[in-house]
Amino acid sequence: MIMDLQTLVGVVPDLLEGTLVTLQLVAFVLVIGFLIALPVALARNANLRPLRAFGAGFIFVFRGAPVLVLLYLVYYGLPQFAWIRQSAAWVLLREPYVCAVVALSLNSAGYAAEILAGAFRAVPRGEVEAAMAVGMSRFHVFRSVIAPQAARLALRGYGNEVVFVIKGTAVVSMVTIIDLMGAANAVYFNTYDPFTPLLAAGVIYLAMVAVLTRAVGWLERAMWPELRAAAPAIGKAVAG
Repeated sequence: MIMDLQTLVGVVPDLLEGTLVTLQLVAFVLVIGFLIALPVALARNANLRPLRAFGAGFIFVFRGAPVLVLLYLVYYGLPQFAWIRQSAAWVLLREPYVCAVVALSLNSAGYAAEILAGAFRAVPRGEVEAAMAVGMSRFHVFRSVIAPQAARLALRGYGNEVVFVIKGTAVVSMVTIIDLMGAANAVYFNTYDPFTPLLAAGVIYLAMVAVLTRAVGWLERAMWPELRAAAPAIGKAVAG
């Protein structure tokens, strides 16, 4: 048998504790990454060339760099600068958890910014011009016309990004954080059984992704009423 049931029962509490750390990391990264991505996406679509260049450069760098490289640069690279060690930020940046959140958030922001920028561009220009023609301010046009439609258009792509964030958190065990992957590795080092903890961790990752996928599907149906009407018709066609 590949999995040792006795070992599995014994490691469940450790894996569940690591799962909570992973979920906490995902929550922080998604919030911070989105807050970074939104202004970058707006800059990516700005009329001013310097802003567009900044947005494109940010996306190119942080979407293209492997998340493990970013993590090592933040965790091992920043302490090499004396002015960082002497700054107030060093109180936070000396903590592995904070470094992991920073690195993962920058990586997530690179992907999310491109998703949001594409969604903003996909909003029909005629609707924006019509809203401005009736006297709506730019802020109200963005809030009432652009943002709602862009949210619908970006939802599926952003759902994929959340899946990537969940899987990307596995690298934080490389900087001593005991997340789900770190807990599985710790069990492996203590028991010399690589299959039981790693397979169990894989099942937990799959469960988290499955729940997320269902949640995104529910949001899609809530935001696109036509999908609710189309689903029964598609089911009947397949069954027929």
